Amino acid sequence: MIEAPFRADETVARRMAELSTRVGSAVEAEVHALVEAPGANPLDGSTVNATAVADLVERHGLASERELALLALPVARAMARPPISGYRVGAVGIERESGALVLGANLEVPGADLGSTVHAEGFVAVRARRRSATLETLAVYEAHPCAHCRQTLAESAASDDLGIIDPLGHELGLAELYPWPFQPHALGVEGDRAGAAPWPDLALLADDVPADVADLLQEVGSRAHAPYSGAPSAVAFQLRDGRLLAAAAFESVAFNPSITALQAALVELVAARAVPEDIARAWLARTAAGSIDPAPGFRALLAAVAPSAEARVADWRSGA
Repeated sequence: MIEAPFRADETVARRMAELSTRVGSAVEAEVHALVEAPGANPLDGSTVNATAVADLVERHGLASERELALLALPVARAMARPPISGYRVGAVGIERESGALVLGANLEVPGADLGSTVHAEGFVAVRARRRSATLETLAVYEAHPCAHCRQTLAESAASDDLGIIDPLGHELGLAELYPWPFQPHALGVEGDRAGAAPWPDLALLADDVPADVADLLQEVGSRAHAPYSGAPSAVAFQLRDGRLLAAAAFESVAFNPSITALQAALVELVAARAVPEDIARAWLARTAAGSIDPAPGFRALLAAVAPSAEARVADWRSGA
């Protein structure tokens, strides 16, 4: 455990320790069953809806959904895929709009560079935005997301209202962890807003992309957060069982913490309880002659994570 510079609320710590002993195992089992259950809507993967949240809170004698989020952390951590470090990280977000829990974990990719790693906090952030939601609260084991994650979280227009909690009794705002932030307005850009579609006119140039894949790429691509490059991109997976998953790029004002469309799509894959070997084909939709080209990184990372998957690249129509 890292010594914290912030004072924890010992009352909360004792309460969480008591709850963990009394109902922790039962809560974990129920949350695990909920997030493992196959659902018709891929957007529901790795989440617990508000109705189930309220039921769990009531039946287990919890004071709030925040206590449930803290008790669900072991389930989130079990989702981690860290074959390089062996260091499992879990995080649980609470959506402002729905009250649902969003579980996430860290993902590492052997054979790729370390920069391809998705942190647990970033997993939760891109999952929530894929669901057109804003994070109100983020539960972690210790309330000190790394600087990379703080920068990722600071990209949201609602970041100043984000609360970060842990079982030790810390309750902090992002501003306390990142008191002098580099935020989108530094480059004259508005922060990312839930459900925003800044690229509504995207259309694919090629006509050889299956219609359902093209529709999905256009849907998620329209919501890409790409104000710095001006080059929105999206990735769609067709799994061997026929399911389609997709996500868009999420750029950071600091550039390097940006989450590529492929990384975001891998988050969707894990949330859907699938594995890279399930990917039959992957499509990247990119901006032709844009200021950046995600295609080389897309091919390299896909080859590392799913070498048997077929990689395809399509361009948005010029001027879209």
